Amino acid sequence: MTLAIVRFCLVLFCVVLGAVMLLKGAWAQETPTAANWTRLPGTAVDISINSQGQAYVVAPDGTPWRWDALEQRWRKMSGDFVRISAAEGNRPWAVNADGAVFRYNGLWWESKDTDVADVAADAQGNVYIAKVNGDIKKWNPLRSEWQPVQGQAYRIALDMAGNPWTVTRDRRIAAFDGKNWVPMPGRAVDIAIGGNDTVVIADAEGRIRFWNDGQRSWQAVAGVEGVTAAAATPDGGPWAVLADGVIMATTLLVAPEKIKTEEGRAPEIKAPLAVAPVDTAPVAIAPGVSAAPLTPSGAIAPPAQVPPATTAPVQTAATLSASPVSPQTGTTGQTGTKSVAPAAGNDATIDPVAVTTNENITFVNTQKTASALAIGRDGSVFGLDAAGNVLRWSNSRKQFESFPGTLVRVAVDALGNPWGISTLGRVFRHTGNQWKQITGATGSDIAIGGDGSVVIADASGTLSKLNDAMTRFDRISGQGLLVAVAPDGIPWTIRSDQLVQRCASSPCEIFAQKAKSIAIGPDGSVYVVSDKDLLMRLDTDTTTFDVVRTPGHTPQSVAVGPNAYPWVVTKDTLVLASKFFERDEQADRLVAASTVGDTTGTGDTAAVVDVTSESAFTFSKNITFETFSANLNTIDEIVVGQNDGFYVYGSPQDQGPRQLLTFNTKTKKLEEVSLSFNQELENFDFASDGSIWTNGNSSNSIYKLSSTGTIQRTYSVTSGNIRNVSIGSDGTVYVVITDRLYHLKPGTNAFTKFSNDDVVKVAIGRAGDLWIADSSNIVQQFTGTRFENRPLGQGIRIEDIGAGTDGSVYVSLSENNASVLKKWNATNGSFDKVNNVNANKLDVLSDGRPWIANTSSGTDVRRAKD
Repeated sequence: MTLAIVRFCLVLFCVVLGAVMLLKGAWAQETPTAANWTRLPGTAVDISINSQGQAYVVAPDGTPWRWDALEQRWRKMSGDFVRISAAEGNRPWAVNADGAVFRYNGLWWESKDTDVADVAADAQGNVYIAKVNGDIKKWNPLRSEWQPVQGQAYRIALDMAGNPWTVTRDRRIAAFDGKNWVPMPGRAVDIAIGGNDTVVIADAEGRIRFWNDGQRSWQAVAGVEGVTAAAATPDGGPWAVLADGVIMATTLLVAPEKIKTEEGRAPEIKAPLAVAPVDTAPVAIAPGVSAAPLTPSGAIAPPAQVPPATTAPVQTAATLSASPVSPQTGTTGQTGTKSVAPAAGNDATIDPVAVTTNENITFVNTQKTASALAIGRDGSVFGLDAAGNVLRWSNSRKQFESFPGTLVRVAVDALGNPWGISTLGRVFRHTGNQWKQITGATGSDIAIGGDGSVVIADASGTLSKLNDAMTRFDRISGQGLLVAVAPDGIPWTIRSDQLVQRCASSPCEIFAQKAKSIAIGPDGSVYVVSDKDLLMRLDTDTTTFDVVRTPGHTPQSVAVGPNAYPWVVTKDTLVLASKFFERDEQADRLVAASTVGDTTGTGDTAAVVDVTSESAFTFSKNITFETFSANLNTIDEIVVGQNDGFYVYGSPQDQGPRQLLTFNTKTKKLEEVSLSFNQELENFDFASDGSIWTNGNSSNSIYKLSSTGTIQRTYSVTSGNIRNVSIGSDGTVYVVITDRLYHLKPGTNAFTKFSNDDVVKVAIGRAGDLWIADSSNIVQQFTGTRFENRPLGQGIRIEDIGAGTDGSVYVSLSENNASVLKKWNATNGSFDKVNNVNANKLDVLSDGRPWIANTSSGTDVRRAKD
């Protein structure tokens, strides 16, 4: 052998040895960790488990299946997919063979994008997709859109911090640490992460491996071969799908009820043989490896998303007919013409809707909005929009639909008919075909109990109950501003100091819990939204409230339906549903279309108030203001638009053309708005979509402009002196021409005369609450039939008026040669003076904070602090 050949062999040996050492470095050690593997029923092509222990598979025929941890079997779902990801609650995401990604909302699959290779979601609401071209995108639930993320992926998993780990098409692995992508050793075909942040892969050779962070390597797990898909349980135990579709598990998912009945034996529980498999493949138990398991073994209970707090014992199928779940006093013999009487159900001793669910409470975002909700015993869900218009939820059409009426409080009786209180405090009920006013009754809040009791609270906190003849409300013991009624007719309230109380007797029983919303289901479950913006449910074993999680959303109010399933309105006005209540909806549209009467009413009026919220603006007679410079020579107008933007219009210091300024909430400065509109803005307001409504210099036209000033539409109006333009929260545009008020309702094409009263200025508050200054500058409120002086019987002359959609109304008026600011106090029917400020121009934000200007002392503007 020549020296050259010897040298060549040595070099070749070194190269081979280096490659072997590199490969060993990637996998660290080839001594596999042993694990006890158990075969589960059925076959699959993909598998996923979230940190809550909710597991899903996709069968070879594309059918998705959900693991029932109580019965230890797979339950069939609708759909046809190739990839699936457990997510927030029992709401998985999945990808079909055409690359479309879908989210399950509890009833159906909603399409969210196309050209998708994989989807990964977690129990905190994070969702990522890998596009077919390798791009990564993250779901933005607030905007209902995908946002691009740097990196490339073909398979994705999310750790407990919500950061993605990825596998590319060429099987390279990478992890995102919150700032940068970190390349990882080895190759994989699938990746999953457990609830304890254990990262599991199916490697390129078909084995299961987990990441050993201490050794910075992947450690093999013995017992299975030919793995094509992987998942990991909350404790990190791997599950695997093999090439022939067999499903294998090291840690079983068992419901808490199962563990309790098998106490002391839980670690030995195996998947039962006598269950319905995903398909007809025979079920066998693979022999377990005798060595110690990878992670603490045994059947574990997936962490419950909500503690099962109920106000009555959960009834099993065997005990349903034995006794009612909660007291139902007065539930028989009350039907007749009283539409609020409860339905009896199949058994006179038990009401099916009063059975408390033992399922975890999880929410689906309906992608629809409302400002308030109420749910009846029959599952009818009613809501109010920002303008107070009544809405009714349709399961079949997946949306809220318009229902006649305008209210600020809503309740639903047993037959699914809405009741409510108008912005003037008048009480109304829907009979099934018409709105009827409860004559002489006024209130601030309303609730209906499971026994048919209708209770109202007024602005002073007094409680009253509707009599059996449904002709009047009689005073009852108890006190509170917001009210809910239990199935036994006992009112629960929230006091003005936000404390929750139960008013079975006098004095009421006070709970050590503050809240701003309260609701009680037909089963007696008490839910509140706390003063800290948490959804909570009363634990009946104690007097405490347990948190019910709403991942990714901040609750604002709550309503409760059959079987203790809540719906929530978030601070963003999104509606979250934990259950879509099945009911016959065929007559819903007919009822809405044929309804007669309205919610205007006549007679007495009253204040509608809310409890004080620590997170919202609280009125004080000594409001603290922030000052901002407009840098103008004069201020002609200040406006708060329906988009909650603040605008100032006036002459610049160089005496050039007048300027429109808007307040930048980030920089806290007033900045000029450049408009292509070539006329002055004599009178103007901004709609919720950012469009500008103005007459410009015209005396007989109203222009709708884009946010940049482009004319979108011109409306002809009666010729005259156009003095004011104002927009309501429902989109109605009001115009004062000379001394008459005209309005343009949404969906119509012409302005029509509103009334014959003298008007020079108009302001629109909550749910169409209409205020004006008349031709003598006297402040008045519309009662539904006419304008009345406020305070009643007096004539206060004002300089300006503004109203917020929260119900706040402010005026400026001259007293002792100074322009003072006052706020309407509906409780005592008078105006309270703000002691420390002068103002002659004003408008009001949606949370009740006023913007003001005092043009006699300069061009600074001021905003009330939170």
